[in-house]
Amino acid sequence: MKNIHYYIVTLVVLLFMVAPAKAASEAEFGKLHKTYILHTDGSQEMRVQKELTLFTHTAMNRLYGESFIVYNPEFQELKIHESYTRQKDGNIVKTPENAFVEVLPSAAADAPAYNGLKEMVVVHTGLELGATIYLDYSVITLPGYLPELDVCEQIEELTPIREYVLSVSVPENKPLHYELLSGKTVPVVKTAGGVKTVTWALKNVQPRPNMIQVSLPAGNVQAIVASTYASKADALKVIKRQFESNDKEVSELAKKLTANAQSPEQKMKQLTAYVQGLGNCRLSLSQTGYRLRPAAEVIRSAYGTEAEKAALLAALQQASGIQAEVKAVFPKTEDKDAAGLAAVSRLFVTDNAIADMQDFVSVVNMDAQPVVLETVSHVISQTDTLRVTAKTGKTLEAGYRRFELPQAQSGWAVYEGRSTTMNTTRPVNLLLRYLPDETYTCIVKVADGMRPVVLPTDKKIDNPVGTVEVTVKKTAKEIKIVRTLKLKKQLITPAEYPAYYRLMSEWMDTGKSVLFFNLSSAVL
Repeated sequence: MKNIHYYIVTLVVLLFMVAPAKAASEAEFGKLHKTYILHTDGSQEMRVQKELTLFTHTAMNRLYGESFIVYNPEFQELKIHESYTRQKDGNIVKTPENAFVEVLPSAAADAPAYNGLKEMVVVHTGLELGATIYLDYSVITLPGYLPELDVCEQIEELTPIREYVLSVSVPENKPLHYELLSGKTVPVVKTAGGVKTVTWALKNVQPRPNMIQVSLPAGNVQAIVASTYASKADALKVIKRQFESNDKEVSELAKKLTANAQSPEQKMKQLTAYVQGLGNCRLSLSQTGYRLRPAAEVIRSAYGTEAEKAALLAALQQASGIQAEVKAVFPKTEDKDAAGLAAVSRLFVTDNAIADMQDFVSVVNMDAQPVVLETVSHVISQTDTLRVTAKTGKTLEAGYRRFELPQAQSGWAVYEGRSTTMNTTRPVNLLLRYLPDETYTCIVKVADGMRPVVLPTDKKIDNPVGTVEVTVKKTAKEIKIVRTLKLKKQLITPAEYPAYYRLMSEWMDTGKSVLFFNLSSAVL
């Protein structure tokens, strides 16, 4: 008995020795501080201070070897307060002047109207394993350029943060809405000298998972939103008042594009195709100063930002007699006015993908009124016929023939099922794009002399996440195989993920979609 115990203990120790260790972090922020200040004259300052220690060559050469700061020099001033590297032995290497490289932001490369924007690339020098990067800079904005102070900052980075601090300071008489999303840290609120300051301080922030999609709607990252707009409606007025109506150039284009359309639906398709065909400028609302170019300019330039293209599409549809309005997507907040324009994730007219996700975001019109979007059905019901003869299928040895179910890799199994099950476990929530409801029926017509050797078997897996079911019914001349997938939960927690993984493993098992027949009467 003692020997058995000894062997068990030894085996456990060996297993721990050979088990892969938890992957070490590529780097670590000693501190990451962000400060937003709105002054009484309307000017603003955003200050960022970071200390980052590098542990791997990947961190040094790919992830953090450079820092990028986008700003508009016409209205904003960039000040680099401090930039240096402290090497492992304590030696200080100051960033030389030629390591500050000013370029055009890549998102503005094909957008001449926004070529005034600049991106400062800070090339960190003196890097080595164990070195710490220090960077302290401010972007100072002139009064009138930004409508209000507007913050939306995701907290988690790809590496841990020992000390994260974000503070917002505004004149005491200004409205200030704020909220921490997907977190529980309570901010400290202080008022002194006519200034109200709200500060969040977090310790030991764990990194967001690498190679796993995370998002605010899924609730698996924290973010801070803050706004000095009196309300969300006031924030959206900044965008809405830039929309144009009864523009002659828009009306003429709408008439030209829909000249051959036979129905409102055709008009919508043709107008949508035109707008989608325009070039995409990937600059965000904040990077353009929350400004939109006139629709006529967007038409002439043949490109636009997301907001500009949404406004143009709505104008074209309205000019064609179609009811249309621009809508905005915000994160869900307890204070409906906490999220300002910086938190807008999408401006659109119609979008089926957003409709599928609307339970997890806030969708409003430009008057800040909630909007319920019409969804597209994801129900699939398809029947195919498979003919099994001595000449169909794939020929194998000894008279065997191999067949595959026609729709085994259709629908959810094409991409979604595979992309969401890359790992057997998941540390954060999984938010599915939509809920599939798929039924595939295959009628197998069996010729005389052909006998089934391998067929799917009846099976049903039903758990809180969904259901996978396979039924097989045989007669002398045909076999009816019905495969059904129906998911019940769009947001899947880490605890629920194994149930989802089991469903997907069964649904996408290619071996279970293969049929074997032979010419003899023998059945293996």
